[in-house]
Parts: sequence; C-alpha cells; structure tokens
Amino acid sequence: MSIQPKYFSRPSGPLCAATLRVELREVGGPPLLTRAAHNMVARSGAELLAGLFTGGQAKSIDAVALGIGEEPNGPPYELKGLTLARPGGDPLITKAVVAIDPASFEVETLEQELRVRVSLRTLIPADMAVNPDDAIEGVDIAEAALGVASEDGESLARIYNRVVFEPFRKARKHEVSLYWEISFPYGPNA
Repeated sequence: MSIQPKYFSRPSGPLCAATLRVELREVGGPPLLTRAAHNMVARSGAELLAGLFTGGQAKSIDAVALGIGEEPNGPPYELKGLTLARPGGDPLITKAVVAIDPASFEVETLEQELRVRVSLRTLIPADMAVNPDDAIEGVDIAEAALGVASEDGESLARIYNRVVFEPFRKARKHEVSLYWEISFPYGPNA
C-alpha cells in the first residue's frame, strides 16, 4: 500500500512579493512626488535569511539607505553597497544610512493568502542623504536598500534588498518617507 501525496493549490500571484513606495516632501508637508517599485533580494539578503537556520551570521535588518545608482539589478545579484560617489570617487551623497527602530516593523499573517507580510515605514530626515558640499542644494536619489548597518553606521555591511526607481531631486529641505511591504509565503508550494 502506498500513500499518495496530497497536492494543494495556492492563491494566484507570485510566491514572494515586495514593494517600496517612496514619498518626497518638505518637512511635515504633503507629498511632492511619489515613486513605487518592486524589490530585488540580493544574494547577501538570501544568505542573511539562510543564516537564521544556523544562528551563525544572522543579524536583524536594522538600517535603510539611499543612493544615486541607476543601474538596474541583474545577475549575479551581488551587492557591496549603494552608489554614493561619481566613478572618479568624489562623494555625491553622505549620511545616506538611517537606523531602523525595531518597533517600526509590523508583521501581519494573511491567512487567506497563505502569507506573512512585513510592513515598515522609515523616514529619512531632511539633514540626511545630502551632498557633502553645503553649497550644493540637492542630490538625485535613484535607489534604496534595507540591510544590516556597518559598525560605524555609515554604510550597509549586508544588503537584504535593493530597489531602483526613477530618480528625483532631494534638496536639504526635503525628507523622504519609505514604505516597505515584503510578503513571505507559507504552506504547500511555499
């Protein structure tokens, strides 16, 4: 007597889904522009999650960063950091990393969809993600990432994901709100 496996179907849609909505505004004001894009998990992000099984190198995602890189994500999906300087090395953006308060994460189980959704809103204050030259008022932001902050907090030591979007000019009077949603499937075929 053999036991036949029981196959299940899952609700339609991608197995994993992640999005980012970006809003630029003057401090405390209404949104001046909005960008939305899908997430790309970096190899280091997959390794970060895999580290949860071994307890070795796993560390909580604790920071968000902005950058100027417009290059689309592509194989081999290995990221060392976001673009903060010109090809010649002159920095175009400093103070690009902001720590995340762990209480900012919201976790919701979507039973009908067989998913667990993590939501996060982060705020990049007006004095962050600016050009190091005070005479230069703005910088063109084109990418964002979640990850693990370096020891000095100046960069991401490990990048979980990277999102590239249409660039926008962030002046010193602007703050940026980042709304992240990442869904993890569970159940059969997860």
